[in-house]
Amino acid sequence: MSYANQALDHRSRSGLAVSTKAGFGLGQVAGQLFRDAPSLLLLFYLTNVMGIAPAIAGAAIFVPKVVFGVIFDLWIGLASDRMAARFPRRRWLLVGGLAAPFAMIGPFAVPEAATAFQVAWVFVTFSAYMAVYSTFSVPYLAQFAEMSSDPVERTELMGWKHGFTGLGVLLSSSFAPMLVNALGMDRQGHLITMIALGMISMTCLLVAWRFAARIAEPIASGKTFALKDLPRAFADRRFAVLCLSAVIMTVGAGISYAGFPFFVKFAMARPEPLHDIGVMSAIMAVAVMAGSPLWVMVSKRIGKKRTYVIAASGHGLVTLAWGQMAHVPIEVAWVLAAIMAACNAGWGTIVLSLLSDCIAHARDEHGENRAGTYSAIWSMIEKAGIALGGTLVVGALLSAWGFDAVAARAGVAQSADAVMGTIMAYSVVPGLTKLVAALIIWRFVHEKPQPLEGALAHG
Repeated sequence: MSYANQALDHRSRSGLAVSTKAGFGLGQVAGQLFRDAPSLLLLFYLTNVMGIAPAIAGAAIFVPKVVFGVIFDLWIGLASDRMAARFPRRRWLLVGGLAAPFAMIGPFAVPEAATAFQVAWVFVTFSAYMAVYSTFSVPYLAQFAEMSSDPVERTELMGWKHGFTGLGVLLSSSFAPMLVNALGMDRQGHLITMIALGMISMTCLLVAWRFAARIAEPIASGKTFALKDLPRAFADRRFAVLCLSAVIMTVGAGISYAGFPFFVKFAMARPEPLHDIGVMSAIMAVAVMAGSPLWVMVSKRIGKKRTYVIAASGHGLVTLAWGQMAHVPIEVAWVLAAIMAACNAGWGTIVLSLLSDCIAHARDEHGENRAGTYSAIWSMIEKAGIALGGTLVVGALLSAWGFDAVAARAGVAQSADAVMGTIMAYSVVPGLTKLVAALIIWRFVHEKPQPLEGALAHG
């Protein structure tokens, strides 16, 4: 029996129980906690609690997050493809789950010592953190493409995954900072919070691991990619187009995420910006969880491409509009936050479904198992794009418009140009990136007019 026929035989038995989809999807909570919690808390903790200079602390975080994150993702992706027959992908979730609490607390357990030792501690422990993150995040994403041959069911699976993204956002961007605040904003408060997040991450990954055991392994794994084969991944026009859109989206998301506190404090002129961010993050999380299944239903009616374009364009337009009416009442801001998050649920769900279609196409048409490799590249883009946008790009934007950090620390008002810089960072540039990504998908992704919706036309 050919590999393609074996794959079809395996996938003809698809039709996963709702409990399996939900249980496996819960693993996304851990991924979201690992992605967002340090982005929100670690730099603030190292500078304001441990007293490390911002530039030094930022470098200690940036290098492991981007450089080592890329290396770890690539290695895990290739290894999980090569070892799939004797070490199923679900076992990587067990490894990552058991290591998660230690990885989460490590970068925050900075000892009282000389600055050089503290920086070395952060560099080493955050590198280990990124290794653990890669250990479970890459195989987890790859499994979604192997669980079903039905593009509609794969979209449903991504809907569950993105729905649990909302719960992860609620925990990382609302619960975590509020818990730190309640515990006193000191070293102990941060450590207790990270222990709690680590235990939650471990629980979610172990639940996903257990439910993954209910899912039949692929009958044949196909020929695997090696490091020398990576250029052929980008020769796959479908995958290359999705990667281009993802680069633009994730850099924009990183700029927006890091620019949010500046926008709320200076453009919206809110007296308690962190409190307002916590409330709006909770609203966004609920909107993501509620919106994901609705977008799945929409995609069944109008197709994946149109659904993505509508959601991404809506997200971009609302982001642009919010920047032009920063002084609206906070209740209006809540509504805008909810609409943005609901649109995020749409394009976030669909782009992952399109990625799973690419992986399935490579498996069916070429007899190659690219799930881990494609997932690794995708994870690298997400991590590097958000890190780049959330550190270097947002810093350059704020500086270009004259933002004065010394005045901000002293409580002195910013200039009109500097306030405009916060609007550029949170609204204008991220809004435009979403519109550009929507245009790329609209122009270069083509759906075949068959029931197997979501397959991309040959380039």
